[in-house]
This record gives sequence, structure tokens and C-alpha cells, in this order.
Amino acid sequence: MPSARSIARPGNVSRRVLSLLGGVILFIVLAAALAVWSVGRFAPSLLDSTLSSKSGAHLAVESNETNLFVGQVSFTDFTVTNPSRWTDARFLKGKRLRLDLDPATFIGTGRRIVHSLDLDIDELTLVGKEDYLKDNNAQDIFRGLKAADTPPPPAGQPVVDPPRTPFLIEKFRLRVGHITVIAADGTPQRRVVIDRQFDLVFEAQNITDVNLEETLTGPLGKQVVAQTPAASAGLLFDLTKDKIRTSITEKLLNEK
Repeated sequence: MPSARSIARPGNVSRRVLSLLGGVILFIVLAAALAVWSVGRFAPSLLDSTLSSKSGAHLAVESNETNLFVGQVSFTDFTVTNPSRWTDARFLKGKRLRLDLDPATFIGTGRRIVHSLDLDIDELTLVGKEDYLKDNNAQDIFRGLKAADTPPPPAGQPVVDPPRTPFLIEKFRLRVGHITVIAADGTPQRRVVIDRQFDLVFEAQNITDVNLEETLTGPLGKQVVAQTPAASAGLLFDLTKDKIRTSITEKLLNEK
């Protein structure tokens, strides 16, 4: 008989999927648009070097049409691989990432303005250990990105979180195709928790660091529920009863 520890409530699984989506979105916005811009790391080779050195993951981009002078970032056909401790090689396969920014707002410490963000993801894979909600590939990558953007304190000084960076995303569009969640990776108990085509399309406007729950996380959860076939309703049923947890997104925002 399986132990209680090995059984995940269906709602917890669905919340993790949604938190992962939110984390990926904020990875793009904060790590790329807000932090990467300031240190000039939009070149795919430099982004790959940062990912590799800090988390063991890799980024590959087939086509890069970025033009920083006009505030445009454009990647086509890109992949992010997993750190080497995971048996599945790929974390994310993307079709398109496009950001149109206001370059002047990325000078200094004021509010960063993103006119539009378009993120098209074909495949998203969450791979974890037995307690995959707490130990997984996405968290490895996010921790690596945080380390890259947070300089170490002077010797003998405590680590102090930098102030939150205010931002505005005027128009946002997300598409996510296939989502896979794997638990107990690297063990005989390895199992697939979720493996389905979602084909989720989500759009929002005027997203800020203050109204993230109202404009992004909450509406995204409701749309996933609405688009899920009745046969899979058990996987997501308690989303309508419980506030979606945003642990990943809140942590990223508070640490930027």
C-alpha cells in the first residue's frame, strides 16, 4: 500500500502546474527583461553561459532577431535543457519569445515598461524527485537565475534581498501546448503524473508587480479549469475552491 507521503492531492498537482506556468512567465519577464537587460546578456550565447554556470541548464536559440536599440527581443525556436541531475533532457521547448520594451525605462531604478510580451511554448516538462512539488528541475533553474542576478555580499555581511523592481506589462499573450509532470525521477518508482495536450492560450493587459494575482495568476487558473475536459476535471477540481498558490512567482518578485 503506498504511503501517504507518495500520494499528491489532485488540486496540489494542478496548482503546481499553474505555479510553474507563472514561474516560467516571470522567468522570462524578470530574468530576461528586467535583470538581463541591465547587464547586456540578451545574446543567446551569454544567456546560455549564465544558465550553465549557475544551474547546469542550457539555452539554445535557432533564430535571434533582437534589436536592443528599438527595445525588441525576439527568439524563435528555442529550448532550455535540464540540469544534469535529471534524466529527462528538456525543460522547455519554445516556438517564439518576443518582447517590445521601452528602452528608456530600463535605465536607472524606475518602473520597467514592457509594451508587449508574447510567449509561445510547445512543450513544458516538470521533472522532480519523490516530493516533486518541492524538488524539481524548474526550481533548480530559478535558483540558478537568482544567483546570477544577485551579487554576493561583502565578506562578513548578511545577505539582504534587493528591493522589488516595479514593472508594467501592457499586453501579454501566452500559449502552452503540451505539459508533462514526472515524479520520482531516477528511481524505480518513476512515474508520469501529467502528460496531456493543453493548448492553453491566455491573454492579459496591464500586469504589474502589484496586481499580479488579479491580472495573471487568478484568471490563468480559471481558464485552465474552463479548458479542461470533464474527464480530467478531478485533476483540477479544487482550483475553484482554493486560492491558487503563487509561491514561485511571489518568491521571484520578492527577490528581484
